[in-house]
Amino acid sequence: MNSSSMSLTLSVRVPATSANLGPGFDCLGLALQLYNSFTITLDRPFAIHVTGESADSLPKTADNVVMRSLRGALAAAGVALDDLPSFALHLDNQIPVSSGLGSSASAIVGGLVLANGLLARFVPKSVLTRERLLELATEMEGHPDNVAPALCGGGVLAFHDRAGLRTTAVPIPDNLRFVAATPDFALSTEMARRVLPDAYRRADAIENVAQCARLMLALAKPDLDLLRGGIVDTFHEPYRKRLVPGADEVERAAIAAGAYAVTLSGAGPTLLAWCKPEVATAVADEMTLAWRNVGIPCRALVLKPVYGETLPQWGMEENDAIPVNEV
Repeated sequence: MNSSSMSLTLSVRVPATSANLGPGFDCLGLALQLYNSFTITLDRPFAIHVTGESADSLPKTADNVVMRSLRGALAAAGVALDDLPSFALHLDNQIPVSSGLGSSASAIVGGLVLANGLLARFVPKSVLTRERLLELATEMEGHPDNVAPALCGGGVLAFHDRAGLRTTAVPIPDNLRFVAATPDFALSTEMARRVLPDAYRRADAIENVAQCARLMLALAKPDLDLLRGGIVDTFHEPYRKRLVPGADEVERAAIAAGAYAVTLSGAGPTLLAWCKPEVATAVADEMTLAWRNVGIPCRALVLKPVYGETLPQWGMEENDAIPVNEV
């Protein structure tokens, strides 16, 4: 095959994330083994092609979240999109949209990392640091708990000090699995934030601090039995679970099947069960059944944590493999 039948591509694969992890509201998150993939094919007329989750409903214009974040990164670097080669963009989404598994964070991080890959090749002096990418992602998302693990991998604690936004890795024991049970309805983060109170009682704040310390100790020691009895949150879960029919029944089913605890994944509606590998399949089955018993279809995935920074990869693609223009 001659070189004229090949095109240069730039790809990035961004993991799903579960934010909050119970009491770590807006500061704790975890990268999980489920991905959205984004691929640029250079020297093609601009087009966006979407496959996978919500392929028919996501925008295929320059207003797409991936394109907005890509342009934002270029602007932060002082580079105009018109200064770079034209390209087509392919989004292959495996993360359900509006599910609490970080689909918007994956799109934001995907666009930023693609932009940085383009900068590295065409304007290397303008490449952005990982710290700057995280700052931009947090500005775009509004909080770091999803974008930080999507960019950095693994478990992440994000916090601010006098130097600004910082992250540190949260150890996740090797013998821990996560069952992500997603009911067949969407819940927007905006709606889930509207139900939160403007202020909290001192007793609730103290309890949340204690529960977050308990969670960190259980993971760091590690002593997962500390998680038994549930990972209690007083800041967001009591309010958001009211928007998730069947949540209490599904949580009880997971615990009865052997899970250590269940947390609301991000803003929901996905519930995340924390369990040993040997009971993970049974937990997934029981969570699915419990939701179906209240009349709601559900899919449950057994997921491992994933580690490593999200980075772009250059490659080559056959021209006849490039998706048809679907702007």
